[in-house]
Formats: sequence, structure tokens, C-alpha cells
Amino acid sequence: MSRAAQKSGKGETFPFSMIAVLAISLAIGWVWLVAGTHLDEMIVGAAVVVVATLFLLLVHRSQPNAIQLHWKDVVQGWRIPWYMASDTWVVTLIFFKDLLHLGPAGSYYRVCGFKCSKRDPAILGRGVLTTIYMTATPNTIALGIDPQSSRMLFHQLERTSVPKMARALGAQP
Repeated sequence: MSRAAQKSGKGETFPFSMIAVLAISLAIGWVWLVAGTHLDEMIVGAAVVVVATLFLLLVHRSQPNAIQLHWKDVVQGWRIPWYMASDTWVVTLIFFKDLLHLGPAGSYYRVCGFKCSKRDPAILGRGVLTTIYMTATPNTIALGIDPQSSRMLFHQLERTSVPKMARALGAQP
């Protein structure tokens, strides 16, 4: 691996600095996970960081789709704290209703339209962000986006409307 760049299977360069940032981020995550710096933990951690870095580089090389993230799309995540708080309340109410036999917990598989494109990297990036952002909340799990039918499948414990954040990223209620 040269210091300047590493070639990926698609012919584009993957800078050494990005590999270093990835490895350092994984190492920091490992220290945070084990909450210590004992020698045996660091030896295992070093092995885990090397294997994880190599795995992520392999995934990057084999991935045919390139995604492009725009700041206006990434910023849509500002709504996540509110969605997490309100969905935590919704899930808590569902839990107590089910626990006290006041009503069963729901399980709703839902489909909504989603603006898709196999060739536009910005639209692919919006799909990735939508999946991450919707799954971060307790009430909703985004299961996937089907580009052939321009649909998104998601699961909810309590049926609610498609979040405004997802609509801003391409979901169509």
C-alpha cells in the first residue's frame, strides 16, 4: 500500500489518509467499547482494527454503486433527537398497554413511494441516509428500498405518518 493512495477495483483512488482515519476511528471505538487500555485488550483490539479495516476496504472495492451525500440531505438528521424522544414515548406506551393487557402491541409493515435511481449517486445517498435516519428511531425500522418499483418498506409498532425527514429525502406518503 503506497503512502499516496491505494487503487480500488473500480479504478478510483482510495487515499491513505482515509484508511488511516478509518483505522483510528475503529481503534477509538474499540477503546471506548472495552473502557480500558489493558495490554491484553489492546492486543485483541489491534487485531480487530486490522481485520475490520481490511474488511471495509474489501467491501469498498466490491461495491459497484457510488453514493454522494449533500449537506442539505445530511442536515435532515437534525430531526432525529425529536423523533427519538417522541418514538420512545410511543414505544413506552405500547409496552405498558401490552404489559397491562390494555391492548396488544402492533406490528405494521408499510410501503411508501420513494424517489429512486440506479445511476444518480445523490439519490442513492438519500436512500442510505433515509434508511439510517429512520432506523435510528425506536418506532420505525426501514427494511429496504426497491429501486425497480420505487418503493420503501418499513416496519412500525404504532402506525404513524411517514416522517417529515424521510419525505425531505425522497419518501412519498
